[in-house]
Amino acid sequence: MAEEQQPTPAQRPPRPCTQLRQSRSLGLLLQVAGTVSAGLGTASGAVAYRSLRTWRAEQGWWAVAVELGLMLCLLAAGRWAIRQGYRHRAPVLSPLTELPEDEAVVLFLRSFADDAGLARVQRGSMRDGPWAASTETEEQQLSRAIAPFGRMVALGRPGDRLPQPGAGRHYSSDLVWQQEVLAALDRASLVLLVCGPGRQLRWEVEQIVARGRPERLVLIGVRSVEQYETFRLAMQDAFPKGLPPSAPARKDRTDTPETYIRDAVWFEADWTPHLVPLGSDDPEIEVLWLLDRNAWVETAFPLAVRPVFLRAGLALPRLPMGHTARPWAVKAAVPLLALAWGVLMAEMARGRAGNIPGVLVFAAVASLLLYRTWLAGQVTTGFLKLYSGLFGTLLVPMSFLDGPLVTGPLTLPVGLGLLTGVLLLSREDVRLWRASHGAYRRPRGAGAAGAGGGASPSGKAGG
Repeated sequence: MAEEQQPTPAQRPPRPCTQLRQSRSLGLLLQVAGTVSAGLGTASGAVAYRSLRTWRAEQGWWAVAVELGLMLCLLAAGRWAIRQGYRHRAPVLSPLTELPEDEAVVLFLRSFADDAGLARVQRGSMRDGPWAASTETEEQQLSRAIAPFGRMVALGRPGDRLPQPGAGRHYSSDLVWQQEVLAALDRASLVLLVCGPGRQLRWEVEQIVARGRPERLVLIGVRSVEQYETFRLAMQDAFPKGLPPSAPARKDRTDTPETYIRDAVWFEADWTPHLVPLGSDDPEIEVLWLLDRNAWVETAFPLAVRPVFLRAGLALPRLPMGHTARPWAVKAAVPLLALAWGVLMAEMARGRAGNIPGVLVFAAVASLLLYRTWLAGQVTTGFLKLYSGLFGTLLVPMSFLDGPLVTGPLTLPVGLGLLTGVLLLSREDVRLWRASHGAYRRPRGAGAAGAGGGASPSGKAGG
């Protein structure tokens, strides 16, 4: 949309609509090849990381160096292929003036100079390994983060041969791009504007402010503090109450990933701005319940603009509005796992009568995990799923062999029961239920009534 450092229309002839060179079949092939390459890179890296963590290289350190080199090459090639596949399969829209009337849309405005940064694929953290992050670009993560508001749409960069994945793009000519923006601006449920360079951003900001709906505008700080400050100084007078200065870097958070999208600015009804760095603490939400370092933009951006969601009456993508009732999957999974674990430990005790104290300790731990899972425990549910899945995976093939732990006709039912319980606890409604009971901070001094199951959080929206 916005142009940067280019001749004005008076100095050059208008550019025609862009001619794209997409191939959906080639895109699918690239995605498959990229997935295979990334998988091989992950396997190579896992072997090398095991040697690095234990400082023991059984095959020699030269082999570790080769494994790390293969990991880097295969991961880079895989991510490039997946990204190119996304581009070949990205949707291209009809003119924004012709979008369906019943479709909710989010208008995405930015300088074309930021397209490359928004198309970056996030790297994994050192703790989890560089392969751990999502293969989606930051723009794709952003489109998923604001999906409750509608489909993210934008104008494409003239001259593109392939669209970037994320926002659905329409490629307009210089003669009508402003009409396209105005048509989408008048109907958008949310407007996202990236703070970047470009003369045309000034015109877009003026059009947004003239419509007097600050509650549906979110600014996005990207790249660096310097880029945001340049934008703030250039646009300060265009906003009724100016823009806030950039936030200082936090020294108490070492787990914040390096991403191109850094901050969000939302506005109260009187245009009072609030700048929130992604990953900031929230007085009402335990953000660590919801943040995913390997999908940082998708999980941190909605939390940064939570007042905007609340004013629109929308739940965050990963958090219901208030506590939800215990889903049927939990009511089925916990008794099923209790029965399966009970049978398993009874068989273990019968087969190893001399190890009764160890079985009793194991039974106590399993009972605690089941109890806390029933109460929506986050960590305990993860451990219960881990151990149940591990034992279930072992018991099912053992049912056809002379297994050392369990023998007889109960082996297969116990293994299938454990795996079924894991699948039930992995459902999306179970994850949302756990988040609704763990992410909301309990007000100080709140008793049983304050922790009630149906009340929604107040969530000050600022106007």
